[in-house]
This record gives sequence, C-alpha cells and structure tokens, in this order.
Amino acid sequence: MAERGGPVPLRVEIIPGAGIVAALQQHLPAPAVVTITCLPHHGAEETIDLAVRLADLGYQAVPHLAARSLTSRGQLAGFLSRLGAAGVTDIFAIAGDDSSAAGPYAWSGALMEDISSVGAGSFALGTAAYPEGRPGASAAELTDLLLAKQDLCSWAVTQLCFSGPVLDAYVTGLRAAGVTLPVWAGVPGTVRRTKLISLAARIGVGPSLKFAQRSLTGAGGGSLVRSVLAPSSYDPDPLIRSVLDSERFAGIHVYSFNDLEPLARTFPHR
Repeated sequence: MAERGGPVPLRVEIIPGAGIVAALQQHLPAPAVVTITCLPHHGAEETIDLAVRLADLGYQAVPHLAARSLTSRGQLAGFLSRLGAAGVTDIFAIAGDDSSAAGPYAWSGALMEDISSVGAGSFALGTAAYPEGRPGASAAELTDLLLAKQDLCSWAVTQLCFSGPVLDAYVTGLRAAGVTLPVWAGVPGTVRRTKLISLAARIGVGPSLKFAQRSLTGAGGGSLVRSVLAPSSYDPDPLIRSVLDSERFAGIHVYSFNDLEPLARTFPHR
C-alpha cells in the first residue's frame, strides 16, 4: 500500500466481545492504537474494562464514552480515575445511540466539559464527524456542533465512508467553515458484502454507495463498485490509497468489525 513519507497513523476500532483480546494479540500486536466502542447493549463499563486491560497489555487504548449511557458525574469520575491509572490518554466522546440520557449528559459537549474538569485536562478528546450526514440534523447544524466543540477537542473521526472524494470534499467544507480539528478518515476494513450493505443502510452511508454505482460509467471501469458490492469481501485498499493521496487527514481510522486477520494483511507493518 502506498505511503506518504512513512507509515500513516492508524487506529483500529473494535467491539468488546469474546476472544477479541486474543485476536488482537495474534493479528495486531501492541503497541497498536485500538479504539473500543461503547454500544447500548454492553454499556460503558465493558468498554472501560477492555480499555484498561488493553492498556495493561501495552496497547494505546482509546475508549469511546457515550454521554447518554453515563448515570452520574461520580460514575464518570470513577471511569476517568481507572483510565488515568492505566495510562490511557485519549477518549472518544460521543452522544450515544440511546434515545434518552441515563444521567446528566444529553450530548457530547457537556460530557467533554466534565471530562476536562474532572480529569484535570489529562485526556485528549475526540469527536464524531459526519461527511454523509446524520438523521435529524442538517449539514449546517452538524458543522455548527463541531465549531462549538472544537475548543474542547483534539481530533475528530468520520463516520464509516466508502468514497475518497466524499471524504475529501467534506474536509474542504469544514476548513472553509472554520473547523480546524485534525480529521481521521473513517474507512471500513475487510467485510463481507451482505454485512456491508446491512451496515450501510443502518448507519446512513448511502451517498458513498451511490458514488460507487456511478463509478461504473467513470474511469476505472467500476473498480470501486465491484470492490464494494462484489460477492467477495470488500477490499479497502483503493479507498485507503485515495485518502493517502489527499493528504488532508490526520490518519486512518479503520472500522474492523472485529475481523482482524485480513486487516493485518492490509497493514502488515503496523
């Protein structure tokens, strides 16, 4: 895979689950940077437990914290104490998928403020960015949220996207609007076609797939649409090359879906 003046920074997102630590040790050894999701069905506690365990094993662990999943400021303080003791320095703060807040945090900005206060500035915070939008919010509203939060953040990572041009145009628009945060390009790892289409429908990445379909009539003879929609597993390498060629991004954030063996082949030197 092409590189720009040396290895591009890489983060790999995983989901807490049985066997994930052993899989990481086999296919993506420490000190790799690993981000850990915080999904409603397993909650923040499991995310923090896994982040601490991975940090103890030498990984650079980046836990996700979902604002609406936290029950109290005291619970947050306990999590931050554990993370700090384990040497964790980065946290990805999001609102979360819960329909209502379990405690005092209804959105990620309020959570970031308390992390900065309770954590005494010990953590670099990341936020989510949406190149293809988010249900219930306009593109302008999402940009305004980034502008409102960027003084609290150190970086942003995009939602899963399949199109280099979409990502590139999005960052161009952010810069024009005054968003200066470093942006990590969120790209898929290898994933089966059926799972890919299901995920795309659920998380709203339709424009990426429409771009792939349009590529059938463009230069390259539809190589992107074949790589996305072919019966075999999706190959992220063309998209990654596009991101690297852009040079607009702080690094690559890979959504692994816990399938780490093919990821190790894509990034053999990580």
